[in-house]
Amino acid sequence: MTILAALDYTIFPPINATLNGLSGLLLLVGLVLIKSGRREAHRRVMIGALTSSALFLGCYLTYHYGTGHTTFPKEYPVARIVYLTILIPHIILAVANLPLITMLVVAAARGRFEQHKKWARITYPSWMFVSITGVVIYFMIYVWFPPSSVTASDGGAPLGLVASHIEEPGATGELVSGGLRYTPTFMTVPAEPGQKRVEVRFAVSNVSEHPVKVTTLESGCECLAVTMTLNPIPAGGSAEIVGIFDTEKMRGISERRITVETDQGGEPAFLTTRIEIEPVYTLEKEMTEWAIGSEPVTKVVKFRVVREKPVHVLSAESKRAEVHCEVVEVEKGRAYDLRLTPESTAKRLLGIVRIETDCELEQHARPLAYFSIQ
Repeated sequence: MTILAALDYTIFPPINATLNGLSGLLLLVGLVLIKSGRREAHRRVMIGALTSSALFLGCYLTYHYGTGHTTFPKEYPVARIVYLTILIPHIILAVANLPLITMLVVAAARGRFEQHKKWARITYPSWMFVSITGVVIYFMIYVWFPPSSVTASDGGAPLGLVASHIEEPGATGELVSGGLRYTPTFMTVPAEPGQKRVEVRFAVSNVSEHPVKVTTLESGCECLAVTMTLNPIPAGGSAEIVGIFDTEKMRGISERRITVETDQGGEPAFLTTRIEIEPVYTLEKEMTEWAIGSEPVTKVVKFRVVREKPVHVLSAESKRAEVHCEVVEVEKGRAYDLRLTPESTAKRLLGIVRIETDCELEQHARPLAYFSIQ
């Protein structure tokens, strides 16, 4: 299994928010320092802000490479409008900040402080806005208005594969709420790469003395359709909640949650499914690192096909000219080495290697490897 496929992607949103918050705090401290004439302290703090933002970018790309697009829950229509109002300028300014910050740093590094000050008047408020709204966006989608599904990573096998009931270690196998007993509340589904759909079934029984009607049955996720075999459920009766997942674009491990509420009140019931997509290949050392000032030696990233059908690496391109990437075929269709060589390790650097393959599965055709000089 690749490192990315095995990652628990749920750790990334709080990490991203923390890095954004740290960047905003350092930016504020940096402004106070330069206003008081403490240039050297300002320089050190701003390098910290730059590093924090660079780490955020790496984590952000990794998270969205694994999970794809994040959708704000539709059950909060007013909050969704506010969220999008914040998100759109956040994204636009985040993209615009890349060249602005680069020019800002270059001007400072070359001692052109008047030019640096000029660019700072534009870049600073934009950078600060992106940092602060990054934290707000996290709280809106993951804390204040939580989605009904939690994605760990996204990936995609014959139609109608029914999940076996495998309980999460430490989790209870059943739940009673709103007059209904749910068995189980958690299950794991294995799936093959390229699988289009997976079906899961949760058993539901009425443990009350009256008919119980399910009033809310939703996933908050466009990739999941949810139905019931019987609603309302008579006293002593039983039914099944059926979830059908669109897994074609999933990678690695994903979790999806169904929310159930009844006319009997009580706390909502949450039924969780973990989908585990088998890997197509492995990428060892997806993050290749050199220490600043170290020998610029060649380091190897190993690409290995783990399924029976071969996958050929057609090319691998470093997105930073300072690091050269060479593809070496070890075994055709099975094993390739990506040899990464930096021109120098004198400066900090963060970059991506985009790998092109002939894999027929679109979501697996262009994996990424990462490198940094820190």
